Amino acid sequence: MRQLTLIRHALTEWNASGRFQGHTDIPLSAAGVGQARRLGKHLARLEQGVDRVYSSPLGRARQTAEIVFPGRDLVLDERLKELHFGLFEGYTQAQNEAQPGWAEWYADPFGRAAPGGESYEMLRARALEWMSTLPELPHIAAVTHSGTIQMLVSAVLGVERPTWRKRIFLRHSGVTRILLRGDEALIERVNDTHHLRASKHPDVAEALLEP
Repeated sequence: MRQLTLIRHALTEWNASGRFQGHTDIPLSAAGVGQARRLGKHLARLEQGVDRVYSSPLGRARQTAEIVFPGRDLVLDERLKELHFGLFEGYTQAQNEAQPGWAEWYADPFGRAAPGGESYEMLRARALEWMSTLPELPHIAAVTHSGTIQMLVSAVLGVERPTWRKRIFLRHSGVTRILLRGDEALIERVNDTHHLRASKHPDVAEALLEP
């Protein structure tokens, strides 16, 4: 049985203010750095060894990976990037609702690309392509993004067409794990944030409340 551990990057200022990030390269906030450090200590204490670490090349994911897996070589892969939200990046949902093209995209974000960006169907295709090319190592970890993890989990569960209104909620630095054996894939955990709940630091604990 092989393990694929998927980690959502830690918190950024744009996350805290509710702005769409997508491919925009935003660093971790101070609270996000604290989240990543907590996760690194948690995994070092409780987890089996990780044979290879992948990461989205976007700074918030790469920075999280460097903190969680210090000293490890990272395999950066473009296919692990978040959804490209195109013209909607940098704005909150309330601001985007007034933009041309929002209503059409929001009605079917899986099948319709955001203006200047991509659709979740396109994201899922590249994420699954990445997953299909993984080497058969006992334990692989990947630090990536909410949309990317959602698309991989929905595909494993056989959800053909995920919707915006019914989706998996993933907290920042949350851990999701898929167990693989031949053509069998089992979801072992989703959105595990025990490392944050153990924190006494107010910024890290309060970050649990961020979307």
